Amino acid sequence: MAQETNIAAEVRTVHGSSAARRLRRAGLVPAVLASTKGETELLQLNAHDFEREVARHANPEFIAHVALGGTVRTALVRELQRDGITGRITHADFGEIDPAKKIHVHVQLRLLGDPVGVRAENGVLEQQLRSVQVACLPKDAIETLAVDVSALHKGDDVKVKDLALDAEKFTVVDDAEQVVANVAAVEEEIAAAPAAAAAAEEKKPAKGKK
Repeated sequence: MAQETNIAAEVRTVHGSSAARRLRRAGLVPAVLASTKGETELLQLNAHDFEREVARHANPEFIAHVALGGTVRTALVRELQRDGITGRITHADFGEIDPAKKIHVHVQLRLLGDPVGVRAENGVLEQQLRSVQVACLPKDAIETLAVDVSALHKGDDVKVKDLALDAEKFTVVDDAEQVVANVAAVEEEIAAAPAAAAAAEEKKPAKGKK
């Protein structure tokens, strides 16, 4: 289970781009919370505290307990917008969740190990998929999943169906045949293959000749 995160929020009474800029200058982050009733609530968060909580997570999509107006709402951080220059969070989107109902979350995939195909066969490791989407109960949600690639030879791959996910807890939403990572030949080797094939063809004796 992902680590617990508590976030203090206040009701936001202003909206619009100008008001959002004023909030940011005051050290606040404008946010919205989509409630389970289908309503959208405007929030504002302490920028310093929120940045600190986000930094604790390896995945920008995580579950948080949002304290608002004397109540605590369990929500999924669905999207974080950042300033293109400073990298600071400029807006946050939360989606309230029901602890008893399954949610869809993206799990970050982290490759572990030094593949045989890289270490001994002059291959190169390529990661095709950075995250996988799963359905699970909030209590079972995870942020990252380690993928062991150490046994991969050149030409081998790991697909979504190969991921070590507990089938009783997680239902994978993505295509099971999608490649997560593979060990491929280096570009020079690929480029040399047609030339090598042509050279081999030239060495063959002409038909009818010995």
